[in-house]
Amino acid sequence: IFVNFFLPGALVDNRILCVHGGIPSLDVKSDFFKLVSQIPCPLRDPENESPFAWELLWNDPLSNEINDLENRNDGFSLNVRRGTGFFFSSKALTDFLHQNSLSYVVRAHEVQQQGFKVQLNGRLLTVFSSSHYCGGENEAATVLCDSNKLRLIRLDTSS
Repeated sequence: IFVNFFLPGALVDNRILCVHGGIPSLDVKSDFFKLVSQIPCPLRDPENESPFAWELLWNDPLSNEINDLENRNDGFSLNVRRGTGFFFSSKALTDFLHQNSLSYVVRAHEVQQQGFKVQLNGRLLTVFSSSHYCGGENEAATVLCDSNKLRLIRLDTSS
């Protein structure tokens, strides 16, 4: 299904953006939703056919401990940990949310020990729904989005 159809993200309650990876490094004055509608379909080689789509898949947030990028490169830096995509800062996320009239970004893409992680001033939520990923010890979680509110649900994976 993902060869013939690419779902770059979902908009919930017109204020919550759900993506696999993270926000793109595009100029915040760009029309994000117009760019999403221009992603080619089918998208067989996202890295080369649509760098924009590639970033939605692979961009990651900076950890709260790393603050030196807040005022450089509009809050983006090459993702040297993953070897592709970009890291984005709290400032980059705040600018993106404001420009696109959004409240939150919900993403997956990174294993979280408790199944979820609230980041970047509470405006970014990473949710990982696969417990014991690749033989690991991580828990799983899901999120319920309703009326512009996020409710985290930890899944019991003990059995």
